Amino acid sequence: MNDPRQSISPPKLIASLRRFNLLPAIVFIPTRRGCDEAAAEVSFDRSQPQDIERQELRQQMFNEYAASNPEIRGHKHRKILVNCGVAAHHAGHIPIWKLLVEKMMSAGLLNAIFATSTVAAGVDFPARTVVISNADTRGNDGWRPLSASELQQMTGRAGRRGRDNVGFVVLAPGQFQNPRRIAELLRAKPDPLESQFRATYTSLLNLLDAFKNFAQVRDIALKSFAFRGSSQNTDLAGRIWLPFERRAQVLSHFGYLDIEDESVTESGKWLADLRVDRPLLIGEAFRRGMLDELRPSDIAGLVASIAADADRDFGAGRVSGSLAYVMGNFEDVIYDVSRVEWVNRIEPVEELNYSAAAAAERWTKGPSWDEFTARTKAEEGDLVRLLSRTGEALRQIAGLSSTRPNAAAVAREASEIVLREPIR
Repeated sequence: MNDPRQSISPPKLIASLRRFNLLPAIVFIPTRRGCDEAAAEVSFDRSQPQDIERQELRQQMFNEYAASNPEIRGHKHRKILVNCGVAAHHAGHIPIWKLLVEKMMSAGLLNAIFATSTVAAGVDFPARTVVISNADTRGNDGWRPLSASELQQMTGRAGRRGRDNVGFVVLAPGQFQNPRRIAELLRAKPDPLESQFRATYTSLLNLLDAFKNFAQVRDIALKSFAFRGSSQNTDLAGRIWLPFERRAQVLSHFGYLDIEDESVTESGKWLADLRVDRPLLIGEAFRRGMLDELRPSDIAGLVASIAADADRDFGAGRVSGSLAYVMGNFEDVIYDVSRVEWVNRIEPVEELNYSAAAAAERWTKGPSWDEFTARTKAEEGDLVRLLSRTGEALRQIAGLSSTRPNAAAVAREASEIVLREPIR
């Protein structure tokens, strides 16, 4: 067995898989950058054989997609994909590019894709072989070992239905490879399911409005999967119901529900309809009239700063003086809400993401997609997700026209600007 500390280069890996008739393959690599670099390395390797017929078919498919999605014409990996039959696939690429890669793989036109582990859960790639390059994965909280369920999802991609009698799993040697750990995970039972049932402001308002009293809401919590998976009532109180009680106190403070009457107020009814990130912040700004006189670029930037992950970088752009003033005023809302949340032992919201605000504001100025991505220098997939979330949140605000028509109108105008092609 090779020393797992000595890594194998991507070109040598693909050449070895080809020699043993193990292509096409999905090669799982923990980072986006690693996927992109691996695909590029293979494309630079002149020893890789060329298949002119498949290359022509890839070019034809690329042209068909580019005709209706011109934003992929300038994609930095277009030559790698078409000429070499390999591709990187991860959340940093725009959706239409990933769809093109998926279609080419399904059509048998690719030799390999280099993907992060997230592809294992959502895309059905027909591959003869799956390559595991690392026993760890990288998430939002940094590096951690692969779980049994993650590894089983990854290895479950091996074998093409109707074409392969068996699929193959290859452990590529590398500094962070751990064959013994991988073997243990493959024999392990799947990880226990984790409930996604969470206490949120909008879920509490909707449940209380529907069932009219806290006792009924508590019963719903008791019937949740989270409770069925709990072993003790104290676990229920600590993990399921207590967060609802704390949020009820915050909502009562701001007038969105009446604890004594166990009822949702008129303000609470429209807040319950806001399917946005951090609804209480948006609701307070909306109710105070802070959104009434904003320009589309300002409200888009503000909403983007809330919708984005606080630690995600969307480029080095700066917000305009106008948007900086708006966000400065919004900090007062954050302070007011955070103070009440802190008193009720709720973790305050994270800070605003100014790079997201700058990116969204720039997009509302009307640049082409190529101009926009060149200026921001952020990953295209991240920008698509940011603008999609921002546009959908603006649509939610626009739906409140009967409450504050001016704010709803500017939100509607901003959403139409933000959700233009290629944002869908």
